[in-house]
Amino acid sequence: MIVDLDSERYPHYHLVPKDFDENIEFRKQVLLAASKDPEFAGALHRMCSEDMLFYVNLFCWTYDPRDTQAPKKPFLTYDFQDKAMDALFDAIENGYDVALPKSRTMGASWMGLTVFEWFWHFKDELTFLLVSRNEDYVDKKGNVKSLFWKIDFLHKNQPRWLLPRGRHLGSKDPNRTLLHLENAETGSTIDGESTTSDAARGDRRTAMFIDEFAAFEVSEGFKALDSTQQSAFCRIFNSTPQGAANAFYDVVHKTAARILRLHWTEHPVYNRGLYTSEKDSTGNYRLKLLDNFTGMVKVLRQGMQKPEYVIYPEQYPFILDGDYSIRSPWFDFECARSPSKQKIAQELNIDFIGSAYQFFDQDFIRKLIAEYCSKPMLRGRLLYDRDTLEPLGFQVDDKGPLHLWFNLRGDSGTLTDREYMDGRSFALGSDVSFGTGASNSATSVVDLATGRKVAVWRDPFTTPDKFAAETIALAKWFNNGFLIWDATGAPGRSFTKVIVERKYSKIYYRRNEERTRQRISDQPGYYMNAEDRAVLMREYRSKLQGRDYINVSEEGMLECLQFIVQPGGKVEHSRAANSQDPGGAREAHGDEAIADALVSRALILKKVEAEAKEPEIPYMSVAWRLREEEAALAAAEKDVDW
Repeated sequence: MIVDLDSERYPHYHLVPKDFDENIEFRKQVLLAASKDPEFAGALHRMCSEDMLFYVNLFCWTYDPRDTQAPKKPFLTYDFQDKAMDALFDAIENGYDVALPKSRTMGASWMGLTVFEWFWHFKDELTFLLVSRNEDYVDKKGNVKSLFWKIDFLHKNQPRWLLPRGRHLGSKDPNRTLLHLENAETGSTIDGESTTSDAARGDRRTAMFIDEFAAFEVSEGFKALDSTQQSAFCRIFNSTPQGAANAFYDVVHKTAARILRLHWTEHPVYNRGLYTSEKDSTGNYRLKLLDNFTGMVKVLRQGMQKPEYVIYPEQYPFILDGDYSIRSPWFDFECARSPSKQKIAQELNIDFIGSAYQFFDQDFIRKLIAEYCSKPMLRGRLLYDRDTLEPLGFQVDDKGPLHLWFNLRGDSGTLTDREYMDGRSFALGSDVSFGTGASNSATSVVDLATGRKVAVWRDPFTTPDKFAAETIALAKWFNNGFLIWDATGAPGRSFTKVIVERKYSKIYYRRNEERTRQRISDQPGYYMNAEDRAVLMREYRSKLQGRDYINVSEEGMLECLQFIVQPGGKVEHSRAANSQDPGGAREAHGDEAIADALVSRALILKKVEAEAKEPEIPYMSVAWRLREEEAALAAAEKDVDW
């Protein structure tokens, strides 16, 4: 037993042996004695009511059908489970929310339900609610995944004298109906409900257990989060992660809920033989053992006909590739059974971002961050004439929206020396927000000669029209740089209106992004429908992979990891995929990444222009006639003004 449990809360727990064989024998002796002595049975009942962990480890059982030899097992809590169940006990008693982001098969559902059952079993006039994403997962006869099945299983395997009146009758207990269980002696109840937009609305509960919350349909999850808030002071949210576009992510990252991470490395079976791999001076990975475990372990690798058993560590085939910071034989076995890193992130590593189907490869993005990203050399704001939008200089300000990865010189905090910028060509890409604080407007600036990002402007409170003026001034400062922006929606239209009114001419005009020959229209700006966004993001990913676009902004690169692939191939920011997301001031919504993707488009256009040199073609040949037709067509279209 761990030493930091409150002995007043758990006065009898130390009496229960935790070794499996010793515990089984102890249970037999206790049950035999209680069957012969009603006073002893009464004393045991009182001790259970005084000590939850004594009750669990002496009289509760769990069920795991994966173990064909012994699917029913005594509930012997591990140290991490003691801590977690004690935390849930405290949350119920003191009335606060708890989130349980977890690896798979950590026993979280059994823990939460057993804590609820103990309060129901021994405390008067309490009422609890179990919630899952459909009714079958809450209460269905014979469904071992349902929450009530687990509570019924606990009671099925307890002695009659320990159970409340009527519970020994099982399904014939008049106090047990569909989605309802009442304790005839204490008056406490447990009810069930499947998630709806009005889950528990108007209800009053001691506590709620909301199971696999990340798996709820997105809008239902957010509605349930809202509807349950006033119904109970204590809500326990239990789930493996499934990306960032859901209410469970928000509970874990944006609320004051107590976070209890149940990671596989805390499990004494799963963490046997922990190891990692570290790069040496030659760039090769070397083994580093983190645990002194020795014994037989199960091994599975792709290509093997069936698992094998080997002696650890002597015979073990260690995986030394640096993919994961920490491994074990159990973890390696589960990885071998998994079809993707996404599933490993979701089921094992409690990785919210990685558990979505990411558009950008996480490992490669982090590699680029290590290679190229650095802190900006200067931060401040661009001074410019408000009437003409002509730039006047750069003012140093550690809270300014403009970040530069090159140096300037000047006096009194206003820098006007543009030595680096002289003679260079630049392009700017802008993503436009509403300017209400929910997300940033962002402009990224790239040096067209090197493909290196040299600046970014970002701010969440600048309205689209003012952002357009700032961007024009910025474009003028960068030698009348070429400008491309997201013209979609109301913010895009407001931005475009200012660009047109101010007659800034070095701009991008709309094309059909999917067609091989992209005819230029008379509509300024890039229009981000679902298909064109996918085209844009694929181009940006390709530019990063080929090192054609060097992004030095760590914030911008990390935003890449927030983009996911939706069914049908749609590429979306994980927050945009959630229609219920109310946003939050200064929260990144992939704005800088979109600005980067837009400006990387300018690199493609510049390359096309630079490479458009035609060889000599014989007069009146087929190639000559095709060229003349192309020239006539091009004359009717706009040319990109660089």
